[in-house]
Amino acid sequence: MQHYTTYFKVKSFNYLFLLLISLSNANFAQFGNSGGGGGNRGNANDMMKLMKDIKGRVYGKVVDGTTKKPVEFASVIVLWYNKDSAIAGGFTEANGDFNLENLPPMGGYRLRVTLIGYKNFDTKIYIQAPNKLEQDLGNIRLDVDEKVLKEIEVVGEKSTFQMGVDRKIYNVDKDLSVRGGTGIDVLKNIPSLTVDGDGNATLREKGVMIYIDGKPTTLTMQQIPADQIERVEVISNPGAKYEAAASGGIVNVVLKKNLKPGYNGMVMGSIGTGDRYGLTSSVNIKENPWNLSMIFTGNITNTNQTKGYTRNTTYNFNNPITGTKGDDFFAQDNSLTNKNQFYFGRVGLDYSINNRNTIGGGIAIVNGLMGFNDQQFFRNTSGLGLEYSKGKRVNEQESNFKNYTGQITYKKTFPEAGKELTIDANYNVNDATNGFVFTTENQILTNNAFQFLPNAIQKNVGGTSSQQYVFQTDFINPISDTRKFETGMRLFLKNSNFINDAQRNLIPSGDFVTDTSQTNRYIIQDMVNAAYVTYTGKTFWDLGYQGGLRFEQTYYTGELTDKNLSFKYAYPDGGTNWLYTLFPSLYLSKKIGKHEIQFNLSRKIDRPNFFQSMPFVMFSDNRNYRIGNPALKPELINIGELNYNLQFGKGNWLTSAYTRFSQNPITNFQYPSDADPNITVSTWVNAKNIWRYGYENTLRLNLHKNFNTTLNFDVFYVFLNGGIINNQPVQNAKGWSYKAKVAFNYTLPWKLQLQVNGTYDAPKIILNGLTFNNYFMDISLGKTVNTKLIFNLTLSDVFNTKRFGSDITTDFIAQEILRRREGRFLRFSVTYLFGKFDTSLFKRFGKGNKNAAQPSMGGQDGLE
Repeated sequence: MQHYTTYFKVKSFNYLFLLLISLSNANFAQFGNSGGGGGNRGNANDMMKLMKDIKGRVYGKVVDGTTKKPVEFASVIVLWYNKDSAIAGGFTEANGDFNLENLPPMGGYRLRVTLIGYKNFDTKIYIQAPNKLEQDLGNIRLDVDEKVLKEIEVVGEKSTFQMGVDRKIYNVDKDLSVRGGTGIDVLKNIPSLTVDGDGNATLREKGVMIYIDGKPTTLTMQQIPADQIERVEVISNPGAKYEAAASGGIVNVVLKKNLKPGYNGMVMGSIGTGDRYGLTSSVNIKENPWNLSMIFTGNITNTNQTKGYTRNTTYNFNNPITGTKGDDFFAQDNSLTNKNQFYFGRVGLDYSINNRNTIGGGIAIVNGLMGFNDQQFFRNTSGLGLEYSKGKRVNEQESNFKNYTGQITYKKTFPEAGKELTIDANYNVNDATNGFVFTTENQILTNNAFQFLPNAIQKNVGGTSSQQYVFQTDFINPISDTRKFETGMRLFLKNSNFINDAQRNLIPSGDFVTDTSQTNRYIIQDMVNAAYVTYTGKTFWDLGYQGGLRFEQTYYTGELTDKNLSFKYAYPDGGTNWLYTLFPSLYLSKKIGKHEIQFNLSRKIDRPNFFQSMPFVMFSDNRNYRIGNPALKPELINIGELNYNLQFGKGNWLTSAYTRFSQNPITNFQYPSDADPNITVSTWVNAKNIWRYGYENTLRLNLHKNFNTTLNFDVFYVFLNGGIINNQPVQNAKGWSYKAKVAFNYTLPWKLQLQVNGTYDAPKIILNGLTFNNYFMDISLGKTVNTKLIFNLTLSDVFNTKRFGSDITTDFIAQEILRRREGRFLRFSVTYLFGKFDTSLFKRFGKGNKNAAQPSMGGQDGLE
């Protein structure tokens, strides 16, 4: 009863105050407008102006109820007295202060303060003009919610790596070892993924497709700064919504975004051994209806030094120097120094037309160079142990590249939850130039003494350019809480031009002439148009399902304009090849408490690219060359998975049994040249089929509040049926292999964060041989100071063991190759975070008003 009495008194006073204002305005209007007939209109206008200028304000400070220390980032909202519609809102600053302005001058309201881990605080407030327009609410104490806090601790411990039956989510912010690095550093720490010597990521021995924010990208992971990645989603068996060429799965990189009003950003600098330097800066500014984001990053490595080797044994070799035939041994040791410079900048702007329509755009620029100096020391020895030639070859390369991307997006939501339409248009231009110089110093045995031959020099100068157009639209329509229909289409077109001019010197004159075997000019046109439908629902026993079908039309042409050669394929081709156009998928799932089971099937395709198809020489030395195969067919892949996910206590276990059957798998193959059996030819061929069975387990354990670990183990069996290649039966390859990853995170005294990552890849079956095992360990130490400064120290490849290589044996050659992408290095980085939650940043900047510490959100539409 007291509540309504008070409320009635406040309302009565408000009405009286309005009446007094009206009377005063009426008298003033009569005095000022006695000679005119517009007095009534003047009365109303003046009254409205006066009321508009009178605004209320509440302010105060939020502190911890136990420690009495200021609480930052707490949400403070003013609500209408009798409903949950917000009038104004904001967030507390670092000292706990808040300030809410532009409140209606009369009325009873509710003030609510919330922050995760604390109990909500609610109180009544009254604004009464003219005497109580501003109110100091003093110190507001928030009490800790022990129950919620425990839940937060569990969720926080799981946040580094989250698992689901359809995808794995890896939160990059929690990984100390990647700070100051690139996207490649991120991928190498993710369970299930492997990064090879060229920086390419594979999932279960198949190359993955890189997406950024749910869309395919032309960027490589080396061009994406790790500090700008929020999380990485690994989808091992994508459905019909995704490209059919994603046979190895999809790695979706989700970049950081600003979702709160105001501004925030970071500046990060790093320095490391091997002449490594890095700088990243970003800022995000958001005020309804605008959201502006800007980023710049640069990574420089000037002296990355590695070593490698090649060992060849050629059987029945016809030695042109000794005049004998028999086994011949070739040994080469490499000393490689490479340098890389990457610069990336992006500006993005989103505009909310209204609550349900948003349009956005962005421009990204990538620029950089790559270069190396590879010194190769080689020697040839006959089967009798006689060293008959030796020498040194220096390979020097420098490549410059520029990449420009423009994007326009549109998103429309509907009153029905989850219903949305998205449209995305993307244009990309790429331009690169490269130059190679190969200098060979050769010595041959003559009369029991080595004699120098004139240097052989080869120069390659070339470049690439491309234009890519992508248009994609997707529509999601939830029919009910358990049923959903999705459809969409995608148009893709890419035109590319490649030029390579090769010259070699004549001996003994030294004049340079064109090397026609490696001089090429070619044009590529690649077009893929697609449409898909999926339907999601639930059936008996609460069994979830999703069925989908994707149709892709493919047209691919390649032309060597200087050699009058061309190659193309099309699917469908008239009324044929429909098998290469339809890609179904099926998912079944069942959740019982903390247990979740999922079964999925899908069909994918791996199309041959230009370099695999065109019959021209792409790489050569005096003993080897590589050439494309125009008779290649697409590889069709059928994938099945059975996943089980269990959440228990402070842990999470995901186990997967999977199989993959590939028809016409594209694989590398070597054979002796018909023209000269002493020369080894490398090319690509279609084997008959490959069966692969695997069993993968990922276990996440929060053993202590200061210690957690993630363990991953994948064991698999491969059976490669080579079939008939070059009219000769190829020996089948089969065998078991496995890989393991482990990550430990421990909080030391003084809140120092220690992280240890280890990886082991056992030898794997390939055609005619095995890959080498690969193992390495990284250690990182991090410290955060006042939530603003982050210090990080990382030692990568602690024991300097990371390597990549293979051991291949055929009827005519045995070859062992080992390479390293980078050696052990130490990197130190410092990150400074800044920002302020502010809902009227642009408005106050434009008006020059710097008095308001925390302005109003301007109504319900401004709330985040």
